[in-house]
Order: sequence, then structure tokens, then C-alpha cells
Amino acid sequence: MDTQSDIPNTFQDQLPVKTAGWECSPFQWWSIEILCCIASAGCLGSIVALLILYDGKPQESRSSNVLTLNGLVALLATLCRTFFMVAISAALAQGKWNQLSGRNDASHYQLRDFAIFDDAAKGPWGSAKLLWRFKGFHIACLGAALSILSLAFGLFSQQLIGLRTIEITNDSVGATGRVPRATFVDTMKAGSINPKSLLPSIKLAIYEGYMAENVDFLQTTCPTGNCDWPIIPTLGVCGACVNTTDEIIIDGLGGSCNVSTPSGIKFTGGCGNEWEGTKFMVGAGSGKVFSLVPEAPDHSEAPHIIVDFGALGIPPGVNNTMGPLHEGLVATDCALWYCLQAHKVSVVEGKLTDEIVKTWSKVNESEGLESYNFLQAPAEPFNLDPDERYYIAQHQMSTVQDYLSNQNISGTVARYLPTYHSTTDFADGLYSAFDDPVSWIELFAWSMTNEVRSLGDRYAQLTFSAEPPDVRTYASQNVRYRGTARSSQVFVTVSWFWLTYPALMVLLTVVFLVFEATRTSFQKDIRAWKDDSMVPLCISLDERVREIAREGFIEPKGAMKLVGDHELRITRGANGFLTGFAPKED
Repeated sequence: MDTQSDIPNTFQDQLPVKTAGWECSPFQWWSIEILCCIASAGCLGSIVALLILYDGKPQESRSSNVLTLNGLVALLATLCRTFFMVAISAALAQGKWNQLSGRNDASHYQLRDFAIFDDAAKGPWGSAKLLWRFKGFHIACLGAALSILSLAFGLFSQQLIGLRTIEITNDSVGATGRVPRATFVDTMKAGSINPKSLLPSIKLAIYEGYMAENVDFLQTTCPTGNCDWPIIPTLGVCGACVNTTDEIIIDGLGGSCNVSTPSGIKFTGGCGNEWEGTKFMVGAGSGKVFSLVPEAPDHSEAPHIIVDFGALGIPPGVNNTMGPLHEGLVATDCALWYCLQAHKVSVVEGKLTDEIVKTWSKVNESEGLESYNFLQAPAEPFNLDPDERYYIAQHQMSTVQDYLSNQNISGTVARYLPTYHSTTDFADGLYSAFDDPVSWIELFAWSMTNEVRSLGDRYAQLTFSAEPPDVRTYASQNVRYRGTARSSQVFVTVSWFWLTYPALMVLLTVVFLVFEATRTSFQKDIRAWKDDSMVPLCISLDERVREIAREGFIEPKGAMKLVGDHELRITRGANGFLTGFAPKED
């Protein structure tokens, strides 16, 4: 038995046997490109879905620490471009075969065109050469343009997402703290029958007022660092000082001078030489404040006046040497009184400001009243609640009046080289600020106002079942005086216009692929060989052309330079498939 007869002895014998009429479907030829187009459209759809999901949402709504929203869009855009470029490259590569298909065998063809299509399938530079070759009058120019324009795909995708800072307001309960305020004045120490038993906190506020160089605002809570409140009405203390230097009376007696004011402040010092002894004195006021300051009570006997006092002396900033005309001597009249205040409170970037925008000092003054109500205050800008009453009890008023008048508002400052001596802390405090008594009285009033408001706020947090009813109203901290917290929040915004470019790129890629695939399916002499490297190897080239081409192997693109412009005709086999190129004259 001859076993050698079963062994194939030629390459031809080893080829698989195809059934007659067997042919791959177009979908099999283009399956990878079709899948890439689907994947590209899927990536684009994912970008759209992602943008819809986060459009108008706070930036922090995406909590991933791995990839930001922009990073995720960039990733999807890169995948989208990668997928559709696979389809574009394949369709451009197929263009060189479609260029040959159906040609008259007698017509000529240049190998350079074959190479141009091949280069176009590799990237934008080859695509640019194809556009130049055909000047846009070829379907392959669409694919070449898409290849070049794909370079801007990432740029357009990165323009899709923007950020917008929006101010968010919150006026709900607890969004801000209460601004301390008071509807009545409390000054007496609880359980005391002594009219001079002033609350220790009031005493401290008085002392801080005339001694401190600065008085802080009452603090409130602003969690966001930016809050504002409506106008807050509250009882407080107002003050003013007026200059009465023109009314100083100088009486020179020999080497001494008596200086005095119409209100009775008087002391003696040396004339014409360096002044020793008393150089500053605090005493009774003349009531000038009430006739010269519009916001003050109408007269000096108003029941809600806390104290009216004057001061006479040489300010610390003035040279101590007294000339004959006593240059540098200053007199001032000051007063403090309870008033209704309109406060504008806000917090900006964590910094609290509290401004008094208006004051009101008119009260009922009928005799025998147990309390003094503030009357006829204008609705604006005080923002008054019609259910609230602002008043001062008569016994509370007398307590603070007696404390200041009898114990504190007095004193002198004397100079005995090289030192100064003051008889009271009040005199010392006012003398230190006597260069600017107006600012000093404002600090004094503000310190006392802080305590009035603080005490009122403490009562406001209690629930009372007894009179006065306005305390119960205030205790609820009604919505009228609720603050608004403001915060800046960053939101994602989508510029949908920028999506037009990526969407057109994907759509035109599908159109270009469908056109080339359809055109290929109608050709009898080619198939969708695309960039299959084996097909060109199996196509014969006339030996004479090959010999010329080999001469150009010694330099870059040398073969193309030698044979690229030669006019060749296409040769075909028995089945109609093209088999190679031969010189035109053969």
C-alpha cells in the first residue's frame, strides 16, 4: 500500500476547499467598524447622559475622588474619537480599492493615488495630502476632513462643562443667630429694694464705656460667614457732646486765674506760666446738648435722660504752657439718654458690622406714670412690630440715674510735675479722650447699649405667662427679625452648543462608512479589503516597473518618486478580480 499518495506534495494542495458560491456577507467584512461606530455613539450618548445628570447640580454633588466630572467627560470623548477614527481609517483604506473598481482596463492609473489613499488611512497628514490631490471633489475627501477635524474633538468636549457661582440664601429657623435686642430696660439687681442696687453687668458696662479705647459689637451667629438681617429695632443708650468753649469764663486775679463755665464747673490755676494744679474737671452740664442735637430729647428735664454733665480743661494733646489768653482750654457738654435705635447688622466674609441708622427719643412724659413708652416712632426705618411696646420702667430709670449722678460723674485731674493725679476713674477716662470727646461719648453709649440689648435678649429666650405681653411676643423671636444666611455655591453648567461638533463628527463618520461600505458591496471585482497588507503583496506589478522602483530604495520615498507618476493599466484574472498593474503600452 502506497501511503505517500495521501500526503499533499504542493502548496496548492494545502489550501482549504471553498464551497462553490460561498461568500462573506457585508456585515462580516465591516463588523469591527460597525461595532466601533456603535461604541462611538454610545460614548457620545454617555456624555450627553452625564451632562443631563449634572447640569445645574452643585459641583460637590459628584463625590468621586478618582475622576472629576471634566476628567470623565474627557475620557469618554477620547474613547469616542478612538472608536470613530477606526471606522474612518478603514473607510479611507477601502477608498483605494473603490478607486480601482469598475475602471476600464484600457484606462491608465497612477500608483501615487494608491499610496495617497493608504497614507490618508494612517492619519491627518496623509488626509491633508488626499484633500490636496482631489481638491474636495471625491467622497474620500469627507473621510480625510473628518480625520483632520478629529484633532479638535477634545477641545470641543472640554468646552461642554462650565462652572457658575450662585449666591444661595437661607432664611429658615436656625440659619442665623438672633441679633440681641431689647424692648424694655432692666437695671435693678433682682430682689433688691435699694434704688441704687444697679445690676453688676450695668456697672461693668458703664466702667468699660468711659475707660475703654474700643468697644466690640455684640456677636451673633452666622455659619456661612455672610449674613444680613432686616432693620433691628431695640432700646439702647444714645449720647452726644457739644463744644462750649466760647462760654468759658476767665477771671484773672494777680498770678492766678479762675476759669469756669456757666454750668458751675470752676477751678484755679496759674496765669501766664506753666500750669500746675488742677487742669481738668468734670461737673454739671448746662443742657446745651438738648438744644443743639436734633436727635436728643427736647429738654433737659426729659424723664429718660440718664445723665447730663460737662467738662472743662486742657486736652492731653495741647501744650501745657498757658499763655495770657489761656489758649488750649476746652469746655464740652455731654449727655446720655435712653433711646429707640434702628440697627443694620450684617456679616461679610466673617466680619460683623453693626450700624445705628436712626434713633428716636420721644417718650410720654405725663406725671405719675410707672413706665415711659417711646411714642410715634416712624415705621421706616425702624421696622417696628405693631404688637411690641418699647418702654422704660420709672424705677429702673431712677436706679441708673442715681448711680451715675451721685457716684461717678465727677472728679478732677491735676498736674504736679512730673506726674498727673485724678480723683475718679471717670475723670481719668474722659480726660484721656478729651482731644475727641464726641468719639468717647459714642463708645460710652455703645457699651451701655450692648448691655441693654444683652439683658433684653436673655429675657427674650424665656417664656413668660405674666405681663408685660410684649416680652412673650419677643421671646418667640418672630419672623420679622429673622436673618438670612448667604453662601456662594458652585454649580455645573453645560454649554450644549459645544456638543454640536462632536455629534456631527460621529454622524458624518457613520455616513462616510455607510457610503463606502455600500459602494464596495456593489462592486464585482473587489471586496472590503481595506488595509489588509496581504492583498497588495498578492497583486503583481510589471517586472519592468519593479526594476525601476528598486532603484529608488536607497532614499526615502524614492520608489514613489520613480514610478508614482507612471501611467499603468489594471490587469484582471479569470474571475474578474484585479491582479496587478502593467505599463499602458502593453
